[in-house]
This record gives sequence, C-alpha cells and structure tokens, in this order.
Amino acid sequence: MKSPDNASVIIPISLGFVNAYIVKQAGVILIDTGIPGSEQKILDAFNEHGLKPHDISLIIITHGHQDHAGSAAALQEISGAPVVCHTDDAGFLAKGKQNTLKPCSMTGFFLQFFFNRKKLSEYPPVRPDILVDALFDLEPYGVSGKVISTPGHTKGSIVVALNSGERFTGDLIFPKIPSGKPGFPFWAEEPDLVLDSIRKICDDNCSMIYPGHGRPFQKGEILEMVIGTGSRK
Repeated sequence: MKSPDNASVIIPISLGFVNAYIVKQAGVILIDTGIPGSEQKILDAFNEHGLKPHDISLIIITHGHQDHAGSAAALQEISGAPVVCHTDDAGFLAKGKQNTLKPCSMTGFFLQFFFNRKKLSEYPPVRPDILVDALFDLEPYGVSGKVISTPGHTKGSIVVALNSGERFTGDLIFPKIPSGKPGFPFWAEEPDLVLDSIRKICDDNCSMIYPGHGRPFQKGEILEMVIGTGSRK
C-alpha cells in the first residue's frame, strides 16, 4: 500500500474509563481494544463512521493489561486483522493474564488492591501476529507513522507516533486525580524509564498526545509536567 498523503482522521472511542482509537488514512488502524466485551462498542464506532471491521489493516496493543488488550481476541477474529504488540508483553496476551501491578505513586498503592483482582487481570488470550522490539513502520498498513518502544509502565509498552504529530501513548501518561491534568503512571514495572520514554515521544514533531485514559493533552502540557517532575501524585 502506498504511503498516504492525506490527513489523519482520528476517532476516539470511549470505553468507560479507557480509550481506544481509530486512525484512518489510506488504511485504518485500531489502537487498543478495552476490557473484555468491548468489541461491540468498537464495532458500533466503526459503523457510525462508515467503516467495516474488514477495513482494519492492523490492531495495535499498547501494552498487555486487561483494559487495553481485553477485546483483542474477539476483534482479531471478527476483522481478520493482524495484532501487533511488543515482544516483552506478548506473553501476557498469549496467556490472557497481565502481570501484578507495581505501584509507583500513592494513588497506585491504594488502587492496586482493586485492580490486581483476578477479575480485572485476566482476559481472552490472543496470539499476536507481529512482535516488535524496535521501530515499526506503519506505512505498509496505510498509515504514515511508526510504533516506538516506550518501556516504563510495562517493559513492552509502545506508543504510536504519527508523522503528523499525534502520539497515542497507552498508559505512559495518566490523568491525575482529580484534576485530569497529565501525570505519571500510577503503576510501573520500570519506573526509572518512564520519564525517558515521555521525553522520547515529545520530540520536535510532537503536537498532541492521546492517552489510554482521560482527555487528549497538548504537547505543552506534557512538557510542563516533565519540568515539574518533583510532583508525582
């Protein structure tokens, strides 16, 4: 498929407390899939915008936690689209079970007892078709951009970076409670790498950040957060 030269159409899909995203250029990619049972809401969003499941050229899972990979198996079967994730999180998807959340903030410490429950940790297993561990070009799938490795929240966390400046960051950036302003993850397997990963995606081309939870953020909001690294709440 030729490299697209048209602007991106970005369709956020609110799945309760988590976001999925459709990105449409010459091809169509789906970023994250919500908790188990979210596939119908995602399919409804496709239908509302004149798209069909078989239009999906790629399903990208930003990391192997239930709220992002929970409906990947169903959507893989329905659409026939390949699923891509990072090599280091592929085991979670194959087992249908995420790792134990490791708090790196007071909020994460208190919420871990709720989100580490079995009911919120397991999901239908899915075998990824494509494993990445470095830059992954999306142009063969009709989208001008790439997948970037951004370890921190999990070892295999990835970000989708469009050439037009948008970044889809999964759980690399969390909204603070209660302000909703951008903040650091509540949980991280490699907390020392989170800040480096955020800096990596906030390059000169970056314009807008679409997180896995909460509203989109302007690049300037993220840079303000990075400058004030002493206030991780």
